[in-house]
Amino acid sequence: MKKAAILYSTNTPTIDAIKAQVKDCEVLCFNDVTDFAPEDFDLVILSEYKGNVDFEALNVHHSLLPSFDSEEPVRDAILAGVKVTGITIYYTKSGRIMAQYPIFINNDTHYDELKIQLKNLEQIIYPLVIEKILNNEPFEIQKLLNSNKSSCGGKCGDCGCCGK
Repeated sequence: MKKAAILYSTNTPTIDAIKAQVKDCEVLCFNDVTDFAPEDFDLVILSEYKGNVDFEALNVHHSLLPSFDSEEPVRDAILAGVKVTGITIYYTKSGRIMAQYPIFINNDTHYDELKIQLKNLEQIIYPLVIEKILNNEPFEIQKLLNSNKSSCGGKCGDCGCCGK
């Protein structure tokens, strides 16, 4: 059985979504990088972890990297006036991008609304990508979303997986 570690600073619904999606894997959670040995796990997943890691871990960023590679990507996107942002799932050490999914920013989109949309999108896509990586299965984001249409319950806004 594969083992995954989730390293977090804040307990979020994303952690619960990952645990619910990844059924055939032992998932352990840690809030300090010194509490575990990364080499003992098949995958280390970051979920709003605020510290530094010097090993390869999967992370999610609320922009379409390489754009807005900052601590406040939502603020930076709004201030820049861009019309498209999204999430990027990538490996921290190598920078290898595993998945990206865009969402549109309407003219009347508020900062807080955009943050909620991105967080909801993260809760849908991040667990699906993690499951495919752990199972060493190929994936396309659109196919993942189509196979999991009811998972968001219509909360995702403009991500397109629920037809909103």
